[in-house]
Amino acid sequence: MPKVTQEHRAARRRQILAAAREVFTDKGFAQTSTGEIVAASGLSTGAVYSYFPSKNDLVAAVCEDAVDNLIDLASIRDAAELLDRLRARHGGHARLMAQVWAEAAVSPDLAVQVRAQLTKDQEKVAGLIRQDRCARSLPDSPDPFGVAGSLLAMLTGYAQRLAIGQDIDPAAFRQAVQTLLGDTT
Repeated sequence: MPKVTQEHRAARRRQILAAAREVFTDKGFAQTSTGEIVAASGLSTGAVYSYFPSKNDLVAAVCEDAVDNLIDLASIRDAAELLDRLRARHGGHARLMAQVWAEAAVSPDLAVQVRAQLTKDQEKVAGLIRQDRCARSLPDSPDPFGVAGSLLAMLTGYAQRLAIGQDIDPAAFRQAVQTLLGDTT
């Protein structure tokens, strides 16, 4: 029997996680069976269980992946782009994140992971706020880290509304965020 490479195992794991993410997004954690994830993955039941021994393990892995990709801040240049990016991703990702937040409320381990990711995101957003205000020759915010935390809290609420299909006027939301950031221009 040929030896399975690490790259092959990593690709299979990603394949299973992508299938689980898709089914969880459509049906929710509670309403999804492991059999549905197996079918969506195109792999055998044994193959899926060799990577994830239980549905709870799949939920945890999908939550971890979703939290790590909460907002792809690496390529965002300023606060306006952050808003645009969040709105563009509102569909499945917002629905999945709504479930992750609910699960984190009852899972202390997941809550620790979510808080750690939010702290990283808050640091990045604080840097974006400083950079954006400097580029536009505005005075620095007295507490960019605190403002970033407030902004992320607003964005979380915004994402939750998008998850349930309630869109908010983008211009009004942008104006509210600009007001929070101290830029009413």
